[in-house]
Amino acid sequence: MISVSRTTFRFLGRNPRYPSGFTLIELIVVIVILGVLSAVAIPKFVDMGASARTASINALYGSVKSSMSLVNSLTVLNGLGSAGAQANITWVTQSDGTQVRVWSGYPDRWCDGVGMILQGMVVPPGGCYLSATPVPFGKFTFYGYGNSGLINNGINAGWRIENAPIPATCSVEYIYNGTGTPQVNPYIQGC
Repeated sequence: MISVSRTTFRFLGRNPRYPSGFTLIELIVVIVILGVLSAVAIPKFVDMGASARTASINALYGSVKSSMSLVNSLTVLNGLGSAGAQANITWVTQSDGTQVRVWSGYPDRWCDGVGMILQGMVVPPGGCYLSATPVPFGKFTFYGYGNSGLINNGINAGWRIENAPIPATCSVEYIYNGTGTPQVNPYIQGC
């Protein structure tokens, strides 16, 4: 058995008769260290939501641009597709069987046009042509042409993140009037 003398405990600053916890100085040092760490770390964690929304908008922007080009390539290679009821409107079938509403070679600005170029988008019952009803799509909401949910009210279609601080400026807009090449613009200021 090892014996420890009282002098050893006195040397360490502890009294063997009275077990004690932390000293006041030790507690203050720990509180100060935790305060400094939280002052540095909390703003980083608070900003994670904005960073995630910004990344989602940028990813959606890339997907829309790529898909738009893919639909245009399909119309160049395979023709404009089957005729629609309106002038210059056709329907193109993508490789997965999805029908996309096309206007002069590019996706139209409704959910059955540009909305359908993204995998998993579902057209609501009754369609969405000339409908101002927003269409939920995962964490995004699609707004068709003429809607007031996006930046350039009335001249665009697009998607926005509804839980963003300013949803209209946390969005991707699609501007197309049937001539030229559509514009796709990401907005991340309100994310």
